[in-house]
Amino acid sequence: MAGGNAEFIVIDRRSRKSRSQSVDVPSQLAFSMHKQKHLAALAWMFLCVGAWAQQTRVETHSKPEGHAHTIRVTGDPAIAKLLNDWERQFRVEHPEVTFTNRLAGPASSMAGLYTGTADLAFAGHELLTSESMAFEWIFHYKALPIEVSSGSLDGPNFAPAFFVAASNPLSALTLAQADSVLGCEHRVRGKVVRTWGDLGLTGDWSDKPIHIYGYDPESEIGVFIRRKVLNNDYKWNCEVTTFGGLAHSAADGASKEILQALRADRYGLAISNVRYTSADLKTVPLARPDESQPVALSAENLVTGQYPLARPFFVYINRKPGQPADEVLSAFLRFVLSREGQQQVAESGTFLPLSDAVAHKQAGKLE
Repeated sequence: MAGGNAEFIVIDRRSRKSRSQSVDVPSQLAFSMHKQKHLAALAWMFLCVGAWAQQTRVETHSKPEGHAHTIRVTGDPAIAKLLNDWERQFRVEHPEVTFTNRLAGPASSMAGLYTGTADLAFAGHELLTSESMAFEWIFHYKALPIEVSSGSLDGPNFAPAFFVAASNPLSALTLAQADSVLGCEHRVRGKVVRTWGDLGLTGDWSDKPIHIYGYDPESEIGVFIRRKVLNNDYKWNCEVTTFGGLAHSAADGASKEILQALRADRYGLAISNVRYTSADLKTVPLARPDESQPVALSAENLVTGQYPLARPFFVYINRKPGQPADEVLSAFLRFVLSREGQQQVAESGTFLPLSDAVAHKQAGKLE
């Protein structure tokens, strides 16, 4: 290694031949040290963000009662009117509390929690892995989900339904059957379901293939179906015809297109929003795996929790496991979950309230 240089054999990938190349070792070492310093700086930055976010919550939690508080909110703009109603009524009894709402969309709501710039994230849906990952990297625990509404029948957070042509004799589906229709691996009586005969239909229907219409598997609703129907299996039936994209706003247009396709296909089975149904279509009641009685989609069955594919509206907070929630946040969320708060949900005309039992259970998470 005379003169501080060393000779290395380098493989030229373009010519696939070996050639000798002189490398300046001190320069390489200097570059390596610079790279390590850069990585160390990045690591320090992430640690600071996490520490700052945790310090922010400690300071907020330690403020004495009666002092001014500001609750910072991010989330889905679909909740804006109802959120304003909750905030206005809450401040009647708590005038010292003010709110700052930045409802830029559900996809960005969690960023406020893990950067310490928000206290409540009204994301609405159950978090996608990509949404919760950054929070868990910083805090090493999951954000706490609180249900504040039973979702809706046909508005934001609508409960998806299975549809067939009105002339189709199918009267009900179990979730196990739905899994076998939509997936590739889970089976009913030893086989995947691909024809209407596999679902028990006879006569002219018995050998006809099931044509499936639904949402993009990676969309918010597609992920919901994967988790609730396919038992989180990523292997979908490759014959599913999908509509819409990944954007949250794409679901409404996709719902219309799905049912338009079904209207042109007597042997189709669709997953969509009941808002866009018509007399030539019908919804199919669903039965859970452990229950024999199918349940039809209705507002009442969503509130009671009987319908298997309800999509409650969630808010997320940063609460360390084993510790009570922030006092001010807890007071506001307890109001939201109270009879008065849920009455405002019922009067919103958009969302459905929680049952008393579910509201009580959600309030218990704050302790």
